[in-house]
Amino acid sequence: MADIFVLHKIIAMKYLIFVLGLLFLSITIASAQKSGLTLKGRLADSLQKQRVSEATVSLVKSSDSSLVGFTRTDSVGRFSFHNLNPGKYRLSASQVNFHPQWVNVEIAGDLDLGSVLMKDKSIMEEVTVKAQRPPVVVNGDTLEFNAESFKTKPNAVVEDMLKKMPGVEVEKDGSIKVNGKRISRVLVNGRDFFNGDPKMATRNLSADAIDKVQVFEKPSDQSEFTGIDDGNKTPTINLKLKKDKKNAAFGKASLAAGTKDRYDGQFNINKFNGDQQLSAIGMANNTNRQGFSIMDMLNFSGQSRKMMSGGGARIVINNENDDEFGLPVAGINNSQGITQTIAGGLNYNDVWKKKTDVNASYFYNNLTLDNTRNTTRQNILPGNEFTYLQNSSTRNKTSSNRFNFSVDHKIDSFNSIKLSSVFGYQNGNNEKKNDYQSLVPGDKMLNNGFSNTRNSTEGYVTSQELLYRHKFGKKGRTLSLTGNMQYNDSRGRGAQNAINNFYNNGNIDRRDTLDQQTTLNSLTQSYGVNASYTEPLSKRSLLEFRGFYNTSMGILNRKTYDYNKVSDKHDRLNKTLSNAFENTYNYMGGGVSVRAQQKKYGYSVGANLQYAELNSHLKDSAFRVKQHFTNLLPIANFNYNFSRTKTLRLDYSTSTSQPTAKQLQPVQDISDPLNVIAGNPELKQSYTHTASLQFFNAIPAQQKNLFVFLNYTALANAIVYSDQITASGARTSMPVNANGVYSLNANVDRGFRIKKLNTRVDVGLNAGYNQSVNFINNAKNKTRTLSVMPRINAGYSYKELLELNIGARVSYNNARYSLQPSLNNNYWRQVYEMDATLNLPAGITVGTEFSYSAYTGRSNGYNTRIALWNSSISKQVLKSKKGEVKLSAFDLLNQNIGVDRNGNSTYVEDVQYKTLQRYFTLGFTYSLQKAGSGGPRAVIRTF
Repeated sequence: MADIFVLHKIIAMKYLIFVLGLLFLSITIASAQKSGLTLKGRLADSLQKQRVSEATVSLVKSSDSSLVGFTRTDSVGRFSFHNLNPGKYRLSASQVNFHPQWVNVEIAGDLDLGSVLMKDKSIMEEVTVKAQRPPVVVNGDTLEFNAESFKTKPNAVVEDMLKKMPGVEVEKDGSIKVNGKRISRVLVNGRDFFNGDPKMATRNLSADAIDKVQVFEKPSDQSEFTGIDDGNKTPTINLKLKKDKKNAAFGKASLAAGTKDRYDGQFNINKFNGDQQLSAIGMANNTNRQGFSIMDMLNFSGQSRKMMSGGGARIVINNENDDEFGLPVAGINNSQGITQTIAGGLNYNDVWKKKTDVNASYFYNNLTLDNTRNTTRQNILPGNEFTYLQNSSTRNKTSSNRFNFSVDHKIDSFNSIKLSSVFGYQNGNNEKKNDYQSLVPGDKMLNNGFSNTRNSTEGYVTSQELLYRHKFGKKGRTLSLTGNMQYNDSRGRGAQNAINNFYNNGNIDRRDTLDQQTTLNSLTQSYGVNASYTEPLSKRSLLEFRGFYNTSMGILNRKTYDYNKVSDKHDRLNKTLSNAFENTYNYMGGGVSVRAQQKKYGYSVGANLQYAELNSHLKDSAFRVKQHFTNLLPIANFNYNFSRTKTLRLDYSTSTSQPTAKQLQPVQDISDPLNVIAGNPELKQSYTHTASLQFFNAIPAQQKNLFVFLNYTALANAIVYSDQITASGARTSMPVNANGVYSLNANVDRGFRIKKLNTRVDVGLNAGYNQSVNFINNAKNKTRTLSVMPRINAGYSYKELLELNIGARVSYNNARYSLQPSLNNNYWRQVYEMDATLNLPAGITVGTEFSYSAYTGRSNGYNTRIALWNSSISKQVLKSKKGEVKLSAFDLLNQNIGVDRNGNSTYVEDVQYKTLQRYFTLGFTYSLQKAGSGGPRAVIRTF
């Protein structure tokens, strides 16, 4: 067995060396791109022959106007292009103070254009100049692409156009990077589209509706309000519509059916009319595509997680209760099992009388998850090792309704008020069947049993926030007042039947039987006020004062009834598992910070002083917990701008996390005899330090970028668990405080373009080192884990004909246990992927995706090899190609299985779960394209 493990380790190490070799080779190739022809020149004023700096110079092929590259002139107006092939080109030059200039060039060898003269706008106001616009322009901090310079096929969406723009990457899931920075927000004519979801805009709007694509970093709301930059910016894309296409109706409806009763349908209808946006969406499927937007899970088990923040500090409360009474959310945003989804939504955006921004939306989601899991768990128990085997099946149903409404009204140029409201209702049902057995070395039985549970939950939540903002006459002097409230009412009912057998020398020594019903009612509410005042210290700095007060109250009432043979009902109150708990948490405080942003650098330094009081009371008991906390929570950040595309940022923050109400209760939860949970009234809050570093460097003209991120987190008085394990394998867990918990994570991304191959290459490395602490039978155990994941991806495109992407990544994980070194383990995962799209004549498109995954170092039966192949062929039909017929195949090789590895400081487990396997579908899609005044045509492509 040891030899096999060593062999796997050697093979996996070779895979890792191979991928690291590819990474090194790719960087070497990128650095070696020095061959080819050179074109250079200098921009000058046509009258005074003065240099023209900070201008954008683009080069396109004369044959098809495709962009070869772009650059910016230096301080003396010079520019150059390298690694060019012989041929005819058009060079464009643009600068905000000059008219665009175009020059035809033919390159047979290295070419120096000398001075290229540009005409000053200021002295030619009477002359109307009409010329072709340059494909790329840099205006200050905004990178602007001329959409008509990037040709796409008919009915292409914005996402297709973005893929053709230099420095823009669109990943398989639709997320976007520009010069290595991930885009967080996409606007349409400067406004959020469908609640700010970037993919809804890029996958819905037609490419031919767009005039310009503008890329910039949007300042924070606080910066825009105070007028002083705080260094916090959001990478943003603004899609500027063509003038004659700002009023439009567009959408798409799709329906597909297939083998194994698979179905998939959806629709999307949108209407633009100036600032007004109306949208309706809907979907139904059993192919694991889930809802468009899912509300934050209501807390149906007395769970009340509340985060309070001031400056960069926060306090977190989490009043948890039993998992079996939590809302059954296992299938939500989860790839395990098979999910049936019915979902829909409405969205409305408008501006009323130029002063009031209005947004309203309603979402409905109905999810049903069916799943089976087989688990092999190796427990880390010094001198008492055993293996736990479990088979389970679950069926979860959830439905949620959410209504959002916000009004932002500008009273005048100095005052504004904003109201934000959320109303939600959710219910769910959960059924779970489970059987298990635990074996000690030699395959001797330690315990076994089964359980059946059924739960139903429902509840509603509402939250309201009112924000008032006032600007004084002096720039930077502002006042903000915020009031908020939250209310959550939830109820649950459940039943549990279980038999647990405990063995001694192969014979049943004890049997526990459970036949119970439980009711659970929870009510939480909170109210808070916050105030912020800023005072300018100079044109580029300000002082901020903060004050806050918040109170939250929670009532949790749980009653458990045992089966009564006499009455044949569940009417015997189990006092041990029944309780009523009241919890009140108040916190108040204030803080001060100073912010400054100079041309090259900026910083913010401050702290909050917080006082908190926690009162918990167990009804019908003398038990009370009353705790007081006083904390100083500093925060600081620093940013340095080497240039517009080269930045460094350092952040430091602190936070506290309070014990949960359940963790403080001095009672035991014995509903699961194998896993008893006890509270600890002596538990203290934990204190967290977090430090991070971000470095970003991009050369847009060469489509090169480098991103580095480092993060370190350390906890003082971390809340961990102390487990007492009996000889029969039963566990009693109690939370305790411990030091020595920390984590260090790193992410490095490098991107570049190989011009000769017309290929974009991205290489990266994720790494992490973590230490956690727990106690096993009073002995301290430290678990240290190391994870390393190198990766490489390459993307190639040839005109409108072919798109090809290939990638590889290797994940190595190493776990070490101080108490049980014999259970130290290494495991690997290798993934190799390829996807291609071929656009043929007559509107035919062929697509294929292939991935190969290999797992090593896991438990027997879980070291799998999975080859997953999906493919499709589609044909555009009807007038104007409004229709599309598509035949799709999923998992052609029928090898898809679900495996996962989980672990903590007490065990490592391998899981195999239910997944979708081979099926075929035939579908039809119809695109609605109706424009007002020549409005935008659009298609919806969310599959």
